[in-house]
Amino acid sequence: MNNKRLKQIIQFPIFESRWILMVFYLGLIVAQIGYCAKFCEKVVEVFHGFRAASESDFLLIVLNLLDMVMIANLIKMIVSGSYQTFIEKLDSDHSEKVSSGALKIKMASSLVGVSAINLLQTFINSAHVTVQEVVLKGSIHLLFLVSAIGLAYIEFLHEKGKQFEKHAE
Repeated sequence: MNNKRLKQIIQFPIFESRWILMVFYLGLIVAQIGYCAKFCEKVVEVFHGFRAASESDFLLIVLNLLDMVMIANLIKMIVSGSYQTFIEKLDSDHSEKVSSGALKIKMASSLVGVSAINLLQTFINSAHVTVQEVVLKGSIHLLFLVSAIGLAYIEFLHEKGKQFEKHAE
């Protein structure tokens, strides 16, 4: 057996193991279907309790729905972006062309948005929340925000480095 054939035998399971990730992506899709069912339940609850809800209660319900939408978008973004990054590039019109760095920034930004909605819900419902809980949620939000800015800065430096390498050639 020559070196080239041995190399092919070794590389095959390494590179083809990427298809194992499909189990995770399909699992996230199933979870998203369940999340969609929960979202529909919430929408039905909104219409059933609409007359009895106060304006602030209704605002909290709407914020909860927005939170669910953002999490569903995050799942979709992770599944489609990860598929294209780690398994196979798609060349269709509706596919997203996202680098792994840009995907991380989008995910971090989505987490900041979800955290912001959660924090806003806490402020609106502040009569029923302890100061310690507000500080904790605010700190978590700040941590997500700083992390997202850090990831964006790292991606910015990475892109600048690629541009510099192109000009150097």
